[in-house]
Amino acid sequence: MRIQPLIALVVLSLATVPGARTAIREFKARTLGLLILACLLVAAPATAQVNYAVSGSTAYVTSSPNASGAIVIASTYNGYPVTSIGDYAFSGCTNLTSVSIPNSVTNMGDYAFNNCSGLTSVTIPNGVPTIGFRAFFRCSSLTSVTIPNSVTSIRNEAFRFCSGLTNVIIGNGVTVIWEWAFQTCTSLTSVTIPNSVTEIWTGAFQSCSSLTNVTIGNSVTLIRSSAFFGTSLTSVSIPSSIVGIATDAFYRSTSLTNFSVDAANPVYSSLNGVLFNKAQTALIIFPPGRGGSYVIPDSVTSIGNWAFYDCTSVTNVIIGNGVALIGDQAFYGCANLASVTMGNSVTNIGSAAFSGCTNLTSVTIPNSVTSIGYTAFYRCTSLTSVTIGNSVTSIGGSAFSYCTSLTRLTIPNSVTILGDSAFLNCSNLTNFTFLGNRPGLAPNFEVGGYYQFYGVGAGAKVYYYCGTTGWGATYGGSAPLPTVMLCPPQIAPGSAGMKPGGFGFTLTFLTNQTIVVEASTNLPNWQPIWTNSPPGTSTNFVDPDWLNHSNRFYRARSD
Repeated sequence: MRIQPLIALVVLSLATVPGARTAIREFKARTLGLLILACLLVAAPATAQVNYAVSGSTAYVTSSPNASGAIVIASTYNGYPVTSIGDYAFSGCTNLTSVSIPNSVTNMGDYAFNNCSGLTSVTIPNGVPTIGFRAFFRCSSLTSVTIPNSVTSIRNEAFRFCSGLTNVIIGNGVTVIWEWAFQTCTSLTSVTIPNSVTEIWTGAFQSCSSLTNVTIGNSVTLIRSSAFFGTSLTSVSIPSSIVGIATDAFYRSTSLTNFSVDAANPVYSSLNGVLFNKAQTALIIFPPGRGGSYVIPDSVTSIGNWAFYDCTSVTNVIIGNGVALIGDQAFYGCANLASVTMGNSVTNIGSAAFSGCTNLTSVTIPNSVTSIGYTAFYRCTSLTSVTIGNSVTSIGGSAFSYCTSLTRLTIPNSVTILGDSAFLNCSNLTNFTFLGNRPGLAPNFEVGGYYQFYGVGAGAKVYYYCGTTGWGATYGGSAPLPTVMLCPPQIAPGSAGMKPGGFGFTLTFLTNQTIVVEASTNLPNWQPIWTNSPPGTSTNFVDPDWLNHSNRFYRARSD
């Protein structure tokens, strides 16, 4: 474009000079030759940027760090067929925009196009059997890819972090989609997994945050851990072929509200969009996007590990009387779960079962429960009331750690083991009342000792009843609390009767013990009517209001 005006100026200035025409013709010829050569250099594919090597009777593409723009891989090199793109061949060629691969290529190596962030298009020939490990890792400008029918395996992380990928066609020869093959392909909206695929491995489509639709072929038998973690799927259809689904396969897919299972599936079933085993005795996965209240059917005997994991929209759960087991992390991270009602058949509450349920305010653990697992109610920061049933024998390590709204807790006499850090950093919990003998301390989980009461409220004490055994001046591990013996107040024999000012009686008790007298007209309902902390070991109680009731019952307790 710049040479033509220059030629015009030369022509004008030499036109009147003798012999100028001959000089002009020679100049034009030389200039034209240079222009043709320049055009050839511009128009020719960048084959010179591709490096080759020979191995045996074939050639392969070796490291080509300077490849850029649009390249065409040759089908032959020095008379040898090019059959392979070697490991790391174009790794890090960020200026590479497109690649044409000949049909002679039957092998695509690991990291072949790794981090080619400018690559927008690639044609994979029908002859390649495997897409190599991280073959297109971080090709963030790649928008569409067709995997030919010759490919049987998409290896680990092959298209991981291809954030611009909107369309993928998976050929019907693929049998396995390996770990994290399409992880964090955040623009991918839909995928069809062909009938040839038998396994979808760990994290295959994890964090594909725009993925709203998936069709699972009818030969898939296994969906591995985190396979569809963090997607935008709204509904999933499970074909009859699937016999194994990892319970975390759909974690944090917060739009997912429905599972439907083919009636012929031998292992799974669905009821009202929830995934169960075939007999519907085990609740396996609750759709993470479902909210509101849910009643677990009476047929269910176990709530599986991670069944409600991070179901942040669930607000209330009623656990049927058939349930015996609440699995590990069953309700982990259900941040808006405000209430849970446990049936009277539950025997075990698994590790971290309700951990992170920050909106849970009250829980009653029924008498059927024998074990509260490790971190069962960890960081339930709104929990103000806990009733522990009288069959619990062990409270696991960190079971109530960071329950910062708890102020008092009663430990039944059935408890024999108290886990390490059981009440760690319950910063407002000051009153621990043990109804039985001193529980043993479970083996410590932290270097340096036991931390059952580390970080509890200032002035916290352990209260125990006279007649129980094993208690000393303090109780706990590395941060033991002082103990206080409690004895129930007694009504002195023969002291009940009319007193000056009303009906009354004499109470005996330990020194400096706070006494509460409660009254009732029907025995089931009691109301406190008198509280006192006398300095001695006895005091007189008088009820001036006794004539206002046709009958009245009294009882005394220590506080």
